[in-house]
Amino acid sequence: MSGAKMKCLDVVRTNLLVILTMVGVAFGFVVGFVAREYNPSASALMWIGMAGELYLRMLKSMIVPLIVSSVITGTASMDPKSNGKVSAVCFLFIMITNTMPTIIGSILVVAIKPGQGVANSKSQFNLTTNLETQDIFADLLRNLVPENLVSATFEQAQTKYDYEKIAKNISGNITETTVKSKSVGSAPSSNILGLVIVSAVFGLATSYMKEVGQPFKHFFSSATEIILRILRWLIWSTPVGSLSLIAKTIAGSQNLEDDMRKLGVYFGTVMTGLLVCGFLIQPITYFLISRKNPFKFWFSILQPTMIVFATSSTAIAIPESFECLEGKNGLDRRVTRFVVPLSAALGRCGSSMYITVSCLFVAQLVNVEIDFAKVVIVCILTSFSTLAVPSVTGASLITVVILLTALNIPAEAASLLFALEWFLDRFRSVVNYYIQTLGVVVTYEKCKATLPSLEELGTADGEEVKDVPSIEQEVEVPCTVVGINSEEKSEPEQSHL
Repeated sequence: MSGAKMKCLDVVRTNLLVILTMVGVAFGFVVGFVAREYNPSASALMWIGMAGELYLRMLKSMIVPLIVSSVITGTASMDPKSNGKVSAVCFLFIMITNTMPTIIGSILVVAIKPGQGVANSKSQFNLTTNLETQDIFADLLRNLVPENLVSATFEQAQTKYDYEKIAKNISGNITETTVKSKSVGSAPSSNILGLVIVSAVFGLATSYMKEVGQPFKHFFSSATEIILRILRWLIWSTPVGSLSLIAKTIAGSQNLEDDMRKLGVYFGTVMTGLLVCGFLIQPITYFLISRKNPFKFWFSILQPTMIVFATSSTAIAIPESFECLEGKNGLDRRVTRFVVPLSAALGRCGSSMYITVSCLFVAQLVNVEIDFAKVVIVCILTSFSTLAVPSVTGASLITVVILLTALNIPAEAASLLFALEWFLDRFRSVVNYYIQTLGVVVTYEKCKATLPSLEELGTADGEEVKDVPSIEQEVEVPCTVVGINSEEKSEPEQSHL
């Protein structure tokens, strides 16, 4: 066999999972559009999406233990000075990138005016929401400090409202008044933010305890590698899961052509903002910070990007992010293990763009004057409310409804947004992910000078680096690209096993 054929086969072999995932996404669109022509029933849609549902369930079962173990390991491996700097740089980057899209989105809406000339119509969706703006921020603070670490793995704090009708007799006339009371309840969603904060505290305490904390640190280091190994097995089901999820979404969509004609300008405005943030600002910033080729960086994170597109969740792609950022891009695992989960919990650049454009679009739709003061209010509310947006499908649309209520704009006018939610959700999730990975690179570049070398860390920690294999020593890296040979199996890992 000639050298060219051998090289071609080697490229296919080392990038097999990426290729299969892209094929799965493409077939998902084809199957979805074909099935849509037959108006599939709810039962048929359920079975079309069953493989994707099982795929998500398998990955989600590993997310919480991976986040806890990786954050503890990452923070425990840094000294307190480095830990504080990494946290400060990461949080500052998140706040800047959550605020910047609101300004860009406001400018686009004022310039393009996507809400003018769009006929609103009644919707079959129920857009009512009980959450008030002040309670959103109160719940955010409560979730920062979970009262129960076990319950935080499957639920988070959320304000609940109770309504009671009281009959009053006034001068012989009986009138009913509704009294609202609220209490702190819970919502069935993992409190990722709280778990990241608590795990960081545990890791910081472990770092302070020196030798006493080493057994604790070794346990979670080993747990991280074991969970990553399980996920490497599970991740090979990504092509089938992607096909199933996308096919179900396309097959279940209704009036797609009419929705695109009606909301074409709105769709174009949102996509323009997302393209500016994710495909213009992101590569330019990456080049200025790292002095490396941003397109090569995009190619290196192609596999987790496909996962984000298929699932509309950046949290699902955390394991693959570790693989690609550490293995291909050589970022310090002490930084990635802390910054990646925190960014997945708080980084919402694409969502900020979508929320801002959607709120101002609805305001134009109902002929509400958009003055400078209203734009500033929308930008401020969006920047802070995105910190509380969970990494689940459709969460940004709920935030739009909440902000519209706070602005005294009828939330029912947002009914049209449901038409393209399935599509825009995936694109804003990809932009979220691109900016999150950029945040990891920026944090590493700004903090790497203060990080102790791995040799110093191994000596100080009783040769911990040698005892626990790093992610770079692993064999099967699904996101590998050209230039990394899958046959390069590290002997240290084999001897460790």
